[in-house]
Amino acid sequence: MLPYRLVLYIFLLILWPGLIAAQSKKSLRLHKKAVKNMSGWEAEQKIWDPTFKLKIDSIAILDDRMVVELYFNEALSWQPVRESNYHTTMVSLQGRLGKKFRKYRLKVMTGGHSLDDLIPNYYRKSIPIDLSRFVVTTGDRIPVVRRVGAFRPSRGLYNRNIALWHSHGRYYEAKLDRWEWERARLFSTVEDLYPMSYVLPYLAPMLERAGANVFLPRERDLQRHEVIVDNDLSSEDTEIQAIGLSPDTIPGKGFMKKDTLFARENPFLMGSHLRFRTSKNDTFFIEYLPSFPADGRYAVYVSYVQSPDNVTDAKYTVFHAGGRTDFLINQQIGGGTWIYLGTFKFRKGKHPASGSVRLWATRDEDGWITADAVRFGGGMGNVARGPSEREGPFEWKTSGLPRYMEAARYYLQYAGMPDTLVWLLNEGDNDYKDDYMSRGEWVDYLMGGPSGPLADRNVEGLRIPVDLSLAFHTDAGTLQGDSIIGTLGIYSADRDDGKFPNGTSRMASRDLTDMIQTQIVHDIRTILNPRWTRRAMWDKQYSEAFRPNVPAMLLELMSHQNLADMTYGHDPAFKFAVSRAIYKAMTRFIAYQNGKEAVISPLPVDHMAITPLGGRKFRLSWKPVDDPLEPTAGAEKYKVYTRVDDGGFDNGVEIHKKFMDFEIREDGRIYSFKVTALNEGGESFDSEILSVGLSGDTNASVLVVNAFDRIAGTAVIDREGFAGLAQWDDEGVPDRYNINYVGAQYDYNRSSPWLDDDSPGWGASYEDLKEMIIPGNTFDNPYVHGKAIMAAGYSFISMSDEAFSDPRTDTGPYKAVDVIFGEEKTTETHEGVKYTVFDEAMQAKLKEFTTKGGNLFMSGAYVGTDHILRGDSATAIFAGEVLHFRWITNHAVRKGVFYAVDEAKGMFDGRWSFNTDFHPEIYKVEAPDAIVPEGDEAITAFRYGETNASAGILYYGKYKCVVLGFPFETVMGDKERNALMKQVLEFFSK
Repeated sequence: MLPYRLVLYIFLLILWPGLIAAQSKKSLRLHKKAVKNMSGWEAEQKIWDPTFKLKIDSIAILDDRMVVELYFNEALSWQPVRESNYHTTMVSLQGRLGKKFRKYRLKVMTGGHSLDDLIPNYYRKSIPIDLSRFVVTTGDRIPVVRRVGAFRPSRGLYNRNIALWHSHGRYYEAKLDRWEWERARLFSTVEDLYPMSYVLPYLAPMLERAGANVFLPRERDLQRHEVIVDNDLSSEDTEIQAIGLSPDTIPGKGFMKKDTLFARENPFLMGSHLRFRTSKNDTFFIEYLPSFPADGRYAVYVSYVQSPDNVTDAKYTVFHAGGRTDFLINQQIGGGTWIYLGTFKFRKGKHPASGSVRLWATRDEDGWITADAVRFGGGMGNVARGPSEREGPFEWKTSGLPRYMEAARYYLQYAGMPDTLVWLLNEGDNDYKDDYMSRGEWVDYLMGGPSGPLADRNVEGLRIPVDLSLAFHTDAGTLQGDSIIGTLGIYSADRDDGKFPNGTSRMASRDLTDMIQTQIVHDIRTILNPRWTRRAMWDKQYSEAFRPNVPAMLLELMSHQNLADMTYGHDPAFKFAVSRAIYKAMTRFIAYQNGKEAVISPLPVDHMAITPLGGRKFRLSWKPVDDPLEPTAGAEKYKVYTRVDDGGFDNGVEIHKKFMDFEIREDGRIYSFKVTALNEGGESFDSEILSVGLSGDTNASVLVVNAFDRIAGTAVIDREGFAGLAQWDDEGVPDRYNINYVGAQYDYNRSSPWLDDDSPGWGASYEDLKEMIIPGNTFDNPYVHGKAIMAAGYSFISMSDEAFSDPRTDTGPYKAVDVIFGEEKTTETHEGVKYTVFDEAMQAKLKEFTTKGGNLFMSGAYVGTDHILRGDSATAIFAGEVLHFRWITNHAVRKGVFYAVDEAKGMFDGRWSFNTDFHPEIYKVEAPDAIVPEGDEAITAFRYGETNASAGILYYGKYKCVVLGFPFETVMGDKERNALMKQVLEFFSK
């Protein structure tokens, strides 16, 4: 008798072909049914973006497992997936499949992932969290840099490290044997510089004020000068000395200053460094004493050699024009490169007490301290390139530009990165590729070890635990119409079996990309444009997306080549909003990764005022600003920073109230203040700056009102194919400064074809001003006015226009009111109408003040134009009856010379000039007003030298009034401003 198992086997063997055939026929019938039922579903779907053309590529029926697999094209994976649209889609698809499949489990695949896998952890509520996406971090890591006494946000980004870079940069093209931009010059900018105008003034400081250490592979300092102080070779007239110490000199590792670097030269392997042990004596230190070639703000970088035997709290002190600031550096990590401490104001020459750095031996911890070079300022590019690294002879060339304009490939060489990460990526033959490839390799070198660069996973690196990286670009193509191209995100999830070297799933990069893109689009749509375009999220092998061994995103924010995008792109408010959105998303991503709730830092305060309390006592007050987008962004306390005369600001003092009382003890000095708001998420940006000064006669006091709040992009024209930036009408007002302007647009023809980067057609721009940092609204104009008032022998006090316009503000104590309108004018911003010169509250306050006999001084480029542009006859009546002038024209002159007329002799006399061109320190007035007197007791006091048009009027009736059709603060030089202000105040006294 045959065994039972053998009988069963023979039986199945006989029946198996029939079973397979039956199963195949059933599966075929089910497959045909599924295909038929699903036909047309894509066209009917309502919850996905219709611009992404969805398509079901294939359907698989796994009848034995009761599973239906729907394979969509990649377009579905390009979109944000949330639990809501996921569940809605699954229900819709299941219903469409029909009753025959009601017991089947449905699986949707797209872009190599199941649809539910594309939901970021952060947005999951019911679907289980993917634990493999969490980056394992330790809570005991010590930051590279800690500023002593700095506010530490407990629910922000403290002790987090972020790698960040902005687009491309000037590079050497060997085929053409020249340095050039990596992108074309369009709409007055170039992508090599444009994203920098987000990263340097906005995004990096936001992250740092939230507590993060931010690392950039391009130079961050705009200062053209550079001073090196080193134990090997220093800049001219500098000193380094050891006080109480006899450090060892260690050769072979250390920075060596070299005016020109060539291929395969690493300056951090060309010198030596100093090494000494800690001491209990608090008078032992190494002093770095530079000699500064000019007054200005300089970034301070330090370098050292890392070692596990080094201390984790080496103390550096920066002595600067605002006092002293202390830092603790973890010298066990971050060695052999430039470590950024901060940017400070220094005075020309050598000033040990206000222009030096000390590295102290004093530490409680026993260990070694190493000392290498200290660098002040960004400097000029010094990496020289030739047409070939292997053939000669040839001429070596540097870019001839400030280092901050150059591509990352050159800064990384100067910053000590290994040659395998810089010029050997492409054997030294292709700087363009070296540049974009080196950035991701640099991120991995910062970390080192298992997360090190592709070339060597075990290289020690700098041992800095980087949390994430972001590549910021704006190269999204062009459209001939007026549609916005919008925001694209790129990540890499499939490389290296979908895992980072530490085992974390690369889908963490998808999460980061989705969160950043979502926040950007949400905030822009809420604040600026409800139709801002959200483009795809691509999982592609872009170098800047796949090389970093941390969650990484390549952001294409918008298109700098497209006018519809650039209508927003030159607006400082847009740049702030975008940068804040990125900061918020990064904060939430990192907080979620570490099991914490994120808090967002506050917005800057406003309604600033300095008011007298009697005698020499004053009160500085302000109001917090609510963020309608962020309920956690409320202010919990504040920090007040103080500056004396033209020095730098101090380290600030924390205040729990919305005011600070202070006393001025010294006459003849100007005290200036700015305020920030604090909460557990971080520190806000600075407020405007107010100033106060006593001349000795506190009764002869002038109230300075800062009504110049405007920041704005360049005007735009778009008429019948003639389109672009209308610089001739309004160049806009930069937020403190503009670093992305290269020159005026010259091609306005929408039909002009793109030939190449040198001839890009429509939007093409000059680059004669590429090295110019364009001054804008400094929010520090009360100091400029106040200095001239003090020179005339008067005391002054200042406040914002919001505080001045408050009905409760008492203007009685002041001899005169000086209203700063600058380039304020009603502006149709993307946030609505803003910056009106004479709003109702301002008009009411000025009427109240002058009715009481108060003297009024007012200046601004649009004091007359503003109400004319608005067609506001009521304000025109106010201007005539209260201010006693009538508007004639805007753009009155192109040259800023003006003089006192004969009719005003005895009151005014002289000839002056104000700035109407690009200037390194004073903003340009491109559209001054011509105004004429209105009424019997008003006369023209000043005329423009170019046209003799009336430049300013005076009124001498029941009160006295002087109005200028240009901003007083743009008058060229202290001497001219002082002379003019003195005559104004003397006129009020007569």
